[in-house]
Amino acid sequence: MIALALLPLAFADRALVGTTGSTDLHDQAAALGGTARGCFHSAGVCVLHFDGDAPLDALAALGGVRYAVADTPMLLAPPPAAPAQPPSDASGTADCPDLWDLDLLEAEAVWARVRGAEAPVIAVQDGGFLESHVELADRVSGRFDYGDWDTTPEVETQVEVPAHGTFIAAMLAGVDDNDAVRAGLAPDGLLNLQKIADSDGALYWSYAISAMADLADGDLGVRVLNYSLGSHGEHQGFEDAVEALGHAGILVVTAAGNCSEPDCSDADNDQYPMIPAGYPFDHVVAVAGTQRDDTLNPYSHYGAISVDLGAPGVDLCSAGVLSDTDSYTAGGTSYATPLVAAAAALIWELHQELTPTELARVLRASALDVPELAGKVRSGGRLDVLAALDTAVPRLEAPPDVFVDGTGELALQLMNPAATGDGMLVLFHGPELVIDWADEDWSVQPFSAGETLSLPDAGTVTVDTPGALLAGPLYGHGTRAMSLGLRGQALGTTEVTARLVVTSPGADYLNAPYASGEADPTGFLAWSFAADVTGTADLDTATPVDPGHGEVPSGCGCTSRSGPAPLVPWLAVLVVGWRRSPAADGRLPAA
Repeated sequence: MIALALLPLAFADRALVGTTGSTDLHDQAAALGGTARGCFHSAGVCVLHFDGDAPLDALAALGGVRYAVADTPMLLAPPPAAPAQPPSDASGTADCPDLWDLDLLEAEAVWARVRGAEAPVIAVQDGGFLESHVELADRVSGRFDYGDWDTTPEVETQVEVPAHGTFIAAMLAGVDDNDAVRAGLAPDGLLNLQKIADSDGALYWSYAISAMADLADGDLGVRVLNYSLGSHGEHQGFEDAVEALGHAGILVVTAAGNCSEPDCSDADNDQYPMIPAGYPFDHVVAVAGTQRDDTLNPYSHYGAISVDLGAPGVDLCSAGVLSDTDSYTAGGTSYATPLVAAAAALIWELHQELTPTELARVLRASALDVPELAGKVRSGGRLDVLAALDTAVPRLEAPPDVFVDGTGELALQLMNPAATGDGMLVLFHGPELVIDWADEDWSVQPFSAGETLSLPDAGTVTVDTPGALLAGPLYGHGTRAMSLGLRGQALGTTEVTARLVVTSPGADYLNAPYASGEADPTGFLAWSFAADVTGTADLDTATPVDPGHGEVPSGCGCTSRSGPAPLVPWLAVLVVGWRRSPAADGRLPAA
């Protein structure tokens, strides 16, 4: 992380005004003798300038205004007295060709997996960039300077670490075939460079808030924001801007923080929160720094709840700003962060349907388990990009409402982007309905109200409605079109809840509880829909299995839903291997 060399006084003539979102204060600012530099609807914030002191009381009294505060400097960590870059570990090297981080993350194998996919756009918010550096050639798709409010995000020498932004940009998307400094982990990626320092080298809240809020309002193709900065304290406008990025479908990857000395007393972010790393938003991923042996860098902050995973954070080589070919070696969580941000962009190349929340889960779930990181980071592990590429989120397409005139049929679409494995459907319904059969090699096991199910994440649960457990194989990287036979038992309309559980390499992580002890709720696997029973039928009249349904190969052109489904209230706990109880071998009994 970078620190301020100076702490300028607050800009009394600049105000940050929180609005109700649709409120635009251009006219009101003009009436009070000021101008609106920008009003951002997604975050609900306006940045206003005045010739004299901002009339905060008058602004706060306006309709649709939530707060009005003067702009102040961001108090970044480490503090100014700390070293610009935490020392490298003693066994490290200053030789830039030693790109140990790329070797550890198996970059060559990663690139072979993703080459040919659509290049992602990664936004970088920092203190300035040397855009002419050879590693950034043809990598920049957009740029803006929110400190000076122009389109040139140049390097500011007054910032304590002038090369900070350039170093990070090259780690993200440095050219991989120019035999120069380094390749970025996402060498085909594009960068949107956003400078959030002014010509004095100062970073104010309004700069970072404007950059984030503008990104949330815009349509720049950005899916990932690299934010290798951190601050102490609270700021409502900043929190609003970070939250707005999640609503805009943008993952925020941020640094956990650095100590100014090894094992500092305030390194636990769970006790001493940093922002944005400490925000409890599902789309924020906080990164700790690890050493060559995967253990935590003693200069890195950590947090069993607030920090998600580790990534290489010592002896890292990247671009400097002394020339267009300059390089140097440094360490810190600032430089671990772009490795995770680049990995996130690569995952999105292969799995564009993922939401930021789902992608954050994939990064945590696929992390390489490291005993020394247990209790230090939420995942208990270090970034593993290849494993992340194989970790996908299965989905159950939204079922339609169905009509049962004696008998009926329910068509389902089960998407499994992960490896071949076992699938299970849990269906709950009223006494009006019976599920008779599933096609091909899936079994059906009915259960009644009052029976007990054993759930690995939630223990035993006594159900209060009847239903059925369906189990069978799901082949990898494909969509299964499945039919279920329905039989009416009593006239009426009943709500049916269907939930998909997948156990396979790259998918069974969905059921693992987090280190905080809470299960991981996901709504995209569960749906509720109506079944209208207009006629009843005996078992002898039930429709036989239709053998025409089965697996649909990957790439079949099948549609897939882009957003999460509503949560089913008591099924919010994810389970894997649902089974009738008792079952001696721990598996679902055969039908």
